[in-house]
Amino acid sequence: MPHIVLENANNTKEAFEAVSPFAQKIEGGILKVTDKYINGSEHTALVESLAVEQGVNQNFFIQLSQKKTSLTVRLLPLTDPEKTKGVKTIMAIIAKQIKDTNENITYGKNNLEDFLIH
Repeated sequence: MPHIVLENANNTKEAFEAVSPFAQKIEGGILKVTDKYINGSEHTALVESLAVEQGVNQNFFIQLSQKKTSLTVRLLPLTDPEKTKGVKTIMAIIAKQIKDTNENITYGKNNLEDFLIH
């Protein structure tokens, strides 16, 4: 399952606020973040996303989940999309938006190194 751990990012509410909706045209489609939701305890957030690639639409959620000293950006298992280049790119953009809010945040363990934006 694709994921990106953001070290020194242990506040889901701040990460939630850092995520901005966007639409980005790509060859043969579009990548889009449309909305976001945070739970009552502010430990988990969901980011509603859409990847349209070569005429195939995939709606899915990216989950932001808080750990002790880190935050994990991953696909919500309930909306298990095909792990296309577009899906992975959206995850990387969201991680970068969060990372840019604090110079102490760094990329930790992940399996999307080719997609990370430095």
